[in-house]
Amino acid sequence: MSGAGRVTGTARGSWTVVLVLANLLSCYVGYGALFIRPEGSWDSAAIDGIAAAAVFLCVLGGLTLLLSYMPVRRGTLARWWLLLPAVFLLTGVARLIHVEYAYPV
Repeated sequence: MSGAGRVTGTARGSWTVVLVLANLLSCYVGYGALFIRPEGSWDSAAIDGIAAAAVFLCVLGGLTLLLSYMPVRRGTLARWWLLLPAVFLLTGVARLIHVEYAYPV
């Protein structure tokens, strides 16, 4: 056996870079989804932008969660790497629910 199940620093480093970049992008989109405020219930452009950012945050959170599951399962990365994408996913869902109830059509 030539170390097929062994974790090397290169594997850990490449997964870390990819996941850090994905989480930073999610953080940027989440900032837009959470801190954009419409001027009123008539400001449909801002409400649509918030909803689009929240949907994009859900997609990014879900994809990053799936992407980070593989190295966590193999033992390359620690389990806490699953926490941030899950938080982003739940934040996007919560913001979508909030927009639906706060600004009905």
